Amino acid sequence: MGKKKYSIKDDFSMLAILVIPVGVAVNFVGGQLASLLKLPMYLDTIGTIFAAMLCGPWVGAVTGGLTNVVTGIANPVNFAFIPVNVIAGLVTGFLARKQMFGVWWKWILSMLIMAAVSIISSAPIVVLVYGGVTGGGTSIITAAAMAAGANIWAAFFGTEGIFTVLDRVISFVICWLVIKVIPERTLVKFGCGSNYIKEKK
Repeated sequence: MGKKKYSIKDDFSMLAILVIPVGVAVNFVGGQLASLLKLPMYLDTIGTIFAAMLCGPWVGAVTGGLTNVVTGIANPVNFAFIPVNVIAGLVTGFLARKQMFGVWWKWILSMLIMAAVSIISSAPIVVLVYGGVTGGGTSIITAAAMAAGANIWAAFFGTEGIFTVLDRVISFVICWLVIKVIPERTLVKFGCGSNYIKEKK
């Protein structure tokens, strides 16, 4: 048997399409919770990561993009970060395809990759567009570091480097726990679902 080939069409099954609004809703709730509590994390990519882990990169990218479109209506700052959430979905989805979430050292590596990509893609937006402060929980820490004399880039990377990794770990664990309780007969209907069936056995 030849190696299974993926395509955008494979990603967008009927079930995968239904996952998108669920992922957007989860992102919205998580983001609002983090904002209201002024947490030093975002929690607005849980739904994106879940969709990407289960359905592949393109569904993850759409979930991420739509999230920022929806949340941007209430907070225009989020429009600028559409590329960041889209990239988060793509990277997570491609890691899922490569079965990078099955062994502990692979998922630790994946967390670092996911965090690094998010930090690098958001850095120009946060620093150059918003001057290092966007109003989120991490912005408070970044602003404090800048007030203490730290360079804006050093303050941003120092803060985001820690809390983005933590954010991705928390988001991944939540998604992983949900995926583990999905029945196998349902998992096989998703683009990357069969990978987690192999991991269960």
